[in-house]
Amino acid sequence: MLFYTVFLLPFVSIAITSIAFVRFKYIQEIDKRRVMKGDEVNYTLKINNEDFFLYPYIKINFHNSDTIFANQFESKSFSLLPFKKKTFSYKLCCKYRGDFLVGVKSIEFEDYLGIVKFTHEPISTKNVTVFPRLVKLDSIKLKTDYLSESHALSNSRIENTMTFSDTRKYIYGDSIKKIHWKLSSKMNELLVKNFESTSQVSSVILLDINKNSYSFEQNSVIEDMLIEASIAVTYYCLSNWIPINLVYYSKGFIDIEAKNALEFEEIYNILSGIKFENDMNIKDVLSIYVKNNILKRTSILLFTSNLNYELYDEIYKTKLMGYDINLVYVSSEYIVNTVSSEVTSILNELLEIGVMVYKIKTEDDIKNVLEHR
Repeated sequence: MLFYTVFLLPFVSIAITSIAFVRFKYIQEIDKRRVMKGDEVNYTLKINNEDFFLYPYIKINFHNSDTIFANQFESKSFSLLPFKKKTFSYKLCCKYRGDFLVGVKSIEFEDYLGIVKFTHEPISTKNVTVFPRLVKLDSIKLKTDYLSESHALSNSRIENTMTFSDTRKYIYGDSIKKIHWKLSSKMNELLVKNFESTSQVSSVILLDINKNSYSFEQNSVIEDMLIEASIAVTYYCLSNWIPINLVYYSKGFIDIEAKNALEFEEIYNILSGIKFENDMNIKDVLSIYVKNNILKRTSILLFTSNLNYELYDEIYKTKLMGYDINLVYVSSEYIVNTVSSEVTSILNELLEIGVMVYKIKTEDDIKNVLEHR
C-alpha cells in the first residue's frame, strides 16, 4: 500500500492541478481607461475556486510591475481553499505619459509536489492611456516676432484681398479696414483678417525625440517634461492666434500646422502619443529644417534635453541666418546628481548671442519657469 501510494501520488498531484488549471475563473475590473498624468486608477482582480479540493500553489504576475507601476503591483503567491475566492484591489498612480498594459500578465499553477507548473496568459489585455498635463500659461517671453500689418507691408509683400485664410488678434499698426467686425463682436476682442499671401510669421515647435541612455523611469520624467513644456507653449500660441508648426523627426520629417485654438486638440493628441525612438541628432534636424525652409521667416522654439557644442554651433548658424530662436532645455542634473559645466557654459554663451533660454529642471514647475524667466 505504501509503495502504490508513493507511486500514484505524483500522478494524482498532477491530475488535480491540471483540473484546477482548466476550471479556475478570474475577473479583472478597471474603473478608467483614459486618465490625466497624476490621476489614480482602481484595479480589482477576483479569482475563484469552484471545486471541492484545494488549489495548492498559485502565483499571479502583473504587467509593468517593474516599470511604471513599480512598488504598486507586486506578484502574489497563495493557495485557495475549496469554494472560496480571493480579491486583490490596487489603487494605481499613473505617474508617466503613455499607453500601458494593466492587470494580469500570467497566472502560474504548481502541483502539490512541485513537479510541474502550468502557466496561463490572458488572451485579451487591459490598457490605460495616460495623457500629459496641460499647463496653461498666462504669459511668456518669446521672440516670436509676430509682426503687425504695417510692418508686413513695409516688406513689400503682396496680399490677395479677395480671400482671407484666418484671423488673429489686432496689433497696433493694423488697418481698421481689415478688422473682422462680426467675429470681433462675438469674441469680445478685436480680430484682424489674414489674407492669402500676407506676411505672417509662424512659430515652429521643433521637438527633440531622441531617447537618453537612462533608466525607464528617468527617461520618462525627462520626456514628460519636454512634452508638457511643448504643449504649454503650443496652447499659449494658438490661444493667442499665433500659428505654429510642430516639427520633429520620426522615420522622416513630420511637419504639422495649426493656426488657432480650434486645432489644438489635434496637436495635443499627437504630442501625447509621441514615442522617443528617434536616432537622428537634433542638430541635424535643425540644420535640415532651416535648409528646407530658407525662404520662410519663422521663429523657432527648440525643445531638447541634449545640449552640446555641436548643437550650439547649429543654433549659432541659424541665428546668423536671421531666425529668432528660443531654447527650452530640460536638464537631467537632478536625476543624475551632477551639474555639467559644459552645459552651463553653453547656456551662458547662447544668452550672449541673443537666444532666449529656458532651463527646466525635472523637479521644476513648468508654468513658473516659462512665465518668470
